[in-house]
Amino acid sequence: MRPRSIGARRCPILPAVCLALLASVALTLTLTACAAGLPASVGGTTPTAVPPTPRSGLAGGTWSEGAPMGVPRSETAAAVVDGLIYVPGGFDDEGNSTNVLEVYDPSADRWRRLAAMPQSRNHPMVTAYHGRVYVFGGAGAPRSAPRTLTAWAYDPVANTWSSLAPMPETREAGAGVTLGDFLYVIGGVGDTRDLLRYDPRANTWKRLAPLHEQREHVAGVMLGGRLYAIGGRWGAGGELKTVELYDPSANTWTETTPMLEPRAGGAAVTVQGKIFVAGGEIVYESSAGKLKTVELYDPAAGIWQDATPMPVGLHGIPMASVGGKIYILGGSDLGGGIDNRGRVLIFQPGL
Repeated sequence: MRPRSIGARRCPILPAVCLALLASVALTLTLTACAAGLPASVGGTTPTAVPPTPRSGLAGGTWSEGAPMGVPRSETAAAVVDGLIYVPGGFDDEGNSTNVLEVYDPSADRWRRLAAMPQSRNHPMVTAYHGRVYVFGGAGAPRSAPRTLTAWAYDPVANTWSSLAPMPETREAGAGVTLGDFLYVIGGVGDTRDLLRYDPRANTWKRLAPLHEQREHVAGVMLGGRLYAIGGRWGAGGELKTVELYDPSANTWTETTPMLEPRAGGAAVTVQGKIFVAGGEIVYESSAGKLKTVELYDPAAGIWQDATPMPVGLHGIPMASVGGKIYILGGSDLGGGIDNRGRVLIFQPGL
C-alpha cells in the first residue's frame, strides 16, 4: 500500500471566493444564534453549543479496530460462512480489479488468503448459502471492462470455485441477499430494474418484480422474511435515501420509511432484529465526499435513528455481522475515488 500524508485539503476555489463564503457562513451563524435566543459571537467569543442527544441502546455502541486486510480493497462485498467473513475481489489500491479472496476470522483477528476467483471482479454481488460463498456479476479487468453476468460458488472446505448458470442479464453494483432457499440480486447497473432470483438447488434464475426506483451502489438485507433495498443512486438524479421492501409471497415492492440522509456505496447488516446502515458517499452534491455516519432502523417502529459514527468515512465497503458485532472490512477513504487503507472497523452495539 502506498504511503500517504494525512493533512487538511486546500480549498479548491479562488481565495476571494473562499473569503466571501466564510463571511456568508459567519453571518448565517450569527443570525441563527440570535433567532435561537443565543448571544451572537462578539469579540471572538463563541456561543455555547447545545450538546447532542446521547445515543442509547444498540445505537450507542463503540468502535474499535482489527487487523488490516492482507490486500486492501474496496467496491466489493462480504459473506459469512460458519463465523468467518469472506471478501472476494474488488478494486486494489491501484484501481485494478482483483481476483483475490481473503477470509477474516473475527475470533482470532486474523486474515488468510484463499484460492483466487476464476476472474477479476469489482462491484460484484456477494452472499452465502449452505456453507458456500456466491459471487454474481460485477465488472472485470481492466477497470473500464464492461459488467458481466457470471455466477460462481466457492467451497471453503475444498478451497475451490465452480461456475454456475449465468444471470439473465449483466449486473454490477447491486446487492446480493439470501432469503430462505433462494439467492437474490437487488438493483445495480443492468438492463432492467428486475429483481433476479437464483435457485441453488436447480441452478436456475428467474426474473421477479422490478424495483420502483433504479438504484445502484445499493445496500440490501433480509429481515423478517422480506428484502430491503436501501439507498443507492441513479445517474445525475443523485444519491437516494429511499428504502423499498420486497414481499416474496406477493412478489411486490413497497416503499417504507426513508433513511435520515441519502447515501450510496454504503452497506447494511442486521443485528438483533434491527438494520444498521453505515458509510457510503455523496458524489452529486457540492459537499461531495465519503460518509462516516451510521443509521439504525427499527422495523417494528418504522423509525431510523442516528447511531455512533465510524471513526473515518468510507465507501465501497464490505460489511458483515458475526456474534452480534458489526465488521467493516476495507473500503475507500476517498469519496468518488479509490484510496484503500485496508482498515477493519469493529462496532460493538450498545445495550
